[in-house]
Amino acid sequence: GARRGQTLNVRLQPTNASAYFNVTRQGADEALFIGSTSGNQFSGQLPANGDYVVRVYLMRNAARRDEHANYTLTVGVR
Repeated sequence: GARRGQTLNVRLQPTNASAYFNVTRQGADEALFIGSTSGNQFSGQLPANGDYVVRVYLMRNAARRDEHANYTLTVGVR
């Protein structure tokens, strides 16, 4: 679990340009970060104590074409 005020840093390096990630606080309805609109790098202060989820996904159009993505995901909390 992370603490409120800590900084979460996430970087995605995919082999497919249609791969992105979202960041949400576990149990929350809204994402803190949406990769498909904001890119493949996030750095931000956490609004509350708790567990955070980084979900990597492939955009629907690419998934329907049976594309895949290899990726490196770097995550850090300070």
